[in-house]
Amino acid sequence: MKKETSAVVLFVKDEAHDIIAWLSWHISLGFDRIFVYDDQSSDGTFDIAKSCAEIYGVEVFRTSAIPGSYHDRKQNSYFDAIGKARGRYDWITMLDSDEYVSIDGSDDINAFLGNFSETDTAIALNWCIYGSSEKILKDRVPTYQAFTYRSKADFEDNTLVKSFVRPEAVDPAVRSSHRFGLSYGNYVDALGRPVEWTSEETKAVVWEKARINHYICRSREHFVEWFRNRPDPETAQGPDYWSHFDRNDSHAPQDPDRVTAANAVCANIKKAVFHASMHDFLVRGNSLERGRNPVLPTRKTEFFHLKNFRGDDLSVDRIDGYLSQGEGSEQVLAAIPYAGNRIWIFRDPSLVSSNIHFHIKNSSCHTYCYDLEFESNATDASIFIKSPKTGKYLTSPSEGSRLEFTTDGAEDQRKFHFSEKVSDTTFHGENEYSEADMVYYILNSGGSFSYEEFILKFANLNRAEMENLRNLFGQQIRAIL
Repeated sequence: MKKETSAVVLFVKDEAHDIIAWLSWHISLGFDRIFVYDDQSSDGTFDIAKSCAEIYGVEVFRTSAIPGSYHDRKQNSYFDAIGKARGRYDWITMLDSDEYVSIDGSDDINAFLGNFSETDTAIALNWCIYGSSEKILKDRVPTYQAFTYRSKADFEDNTLVKSFVRPEAVDPAVRSSHRFGLSYGNYVDALGRPVEWTSEETKAVVWEKARINHYICRSREHFVEWFRNRPDPETAQGPDYWSHFDRNDSHAPQDPDRVTAANAVCANIKKAVFHASMHDFLVRGNSLERGRNPVLPTRKTEFFHLKNFRGDDLSVDRIDGYLSQGEGSEQVLAAIPYAGNRIWIFRDPSLVSSNIHFHIKNSSCHTYCYDLEFESNATDASIFIKSPKTGKYLTSPSEGSRLEFTTDGAEDQRKFHFSEKVSDTTFHGENEYSEADMVYYILNSGGSFSYEEFILKFANLNRAEMENLRNLFGQQIRAIL
C-alpha cells in the first residue's frame, strides 16, 4: 500500500464549542488523516468528531475510562497514533485543541512537507501565541477567524514548538510531543535548517513558511471554563496565567482564502452533525423504519437575494454586521416560508461558518433570521417589509448607509424587490408552526427534514423552546445552534 503524506493527532476533552473549527481548519489544509482521541468528553465532543468521520478522513478513538493520569493518557494516545501511522504516513504531528498549524507559501500541508529531504526526520514549528482580541464571551465565530491579535515574535513562550516527525524515526524512550526523540535523521526548522535547542525550546523563533498558532487564551469565558476543568489547575495560576498569555500586540488575521476554505468545511461538518443528531433521535423514537408519512404537508420554499428601490443588493456590512445596501461581506437571503404575508430575511445557513447574529437598525431583536411581514405593491411588483413587533417599515434612507426600521422616509425608500433565485428547499406545513409541530414533522419525515429548515425555524423560537430542542436532540446539537 502506497504511503500517504500527512497525519495529525488531536487529543481532546470537552471542546464541543470549538472542535468543529479545529477540524475544519486542518481538513482544509489538506491533511490526509486526522486521528482524534477523545478523553471521555461529556459535552458532545466525541459525537461531533464521529459525525465528521462520516464525511472526511477522520478516525475517532476514546481513551480508557479507568481513572489514571491525564498526562499518561495523552502520551499513550500520541504514541498509539504513531504506531498506527507507521507504514501509512510520511509525517505525523500531535496537537491540542487550541493549536492550529499555519502555513505560508505552500498550497497545502503536503506541499509544505514535500520541501524536506528523506534525511530530515523531524520539523520543529514554533508557537505563535494569540491573545483574546479583547473578547469576553464565546461566540460562534470559528477560532481561526475570531482571534486575530498575536504576540510579538520575541515573546519568550514562542520558543516552544510542536513537531512533525517521521513515525519510523521516533525513539519511544523519549515521550514528548514537543521535541521528539529521534532514532535517526535530522531535526530541522520550517526553513529546513538544523534546530539549535535549549532543552525543549529553540534558540531562535522561526515563523516563516510554517508555525503553530496557539490560541491559548481565546475569550475570557473560554479561559475560565478551561481553568475550572483542568486536571492540573496548579500549573495555571488564574489571573497570572491569563495576563502572561493574553498577548494582543500585532493584528495578524489568517489568509482570507484559507478562512473561506475552512468555513466551507465547517458548514459541511455542521450539516453532518445535524443529520447524525436527527438520525439518533429517529432511532430513539422508533421512527426511522416507518419512513416518511406520505400525508405530511410540505411546500417548496425558494431563497432569493433582495434589492432596494435603487437596485442595490442587501448585505451584511463588513464592520459590525448591520444590514446594509450595496457591497458587503455577504448578501442576505429572503424567503416566504408559509402561505400568507410572512417573510424571513437571513444569513445563508449553508454559506456562513457559524450562526453569527446580524443587526437591523431600530429592530427589537438580534438574530440570524428575522421573521417579518410584507405587503405587496401590485404597481411595480415591489414589496414593503414591516416589523410585526413595532409596526415600523424597513427603509433604505440614503446611498451607502445602513437600513433601518422607521416610520419616516419616502415611499420609494421602503420598496424592495426579489432578485435572482439562489436555491430552494422543502419546508413542512402550510402555516407557521410551533416547537411541538417541529418535533412531529421530524419524527414523521423519514429523515428528510432539512438542515436549512431546522436552523431557520430554530432562530425564531423563544428561549425555552430552543432549550427544549437542545435537550431533545443531544449534546452535540448545541455546537451548531
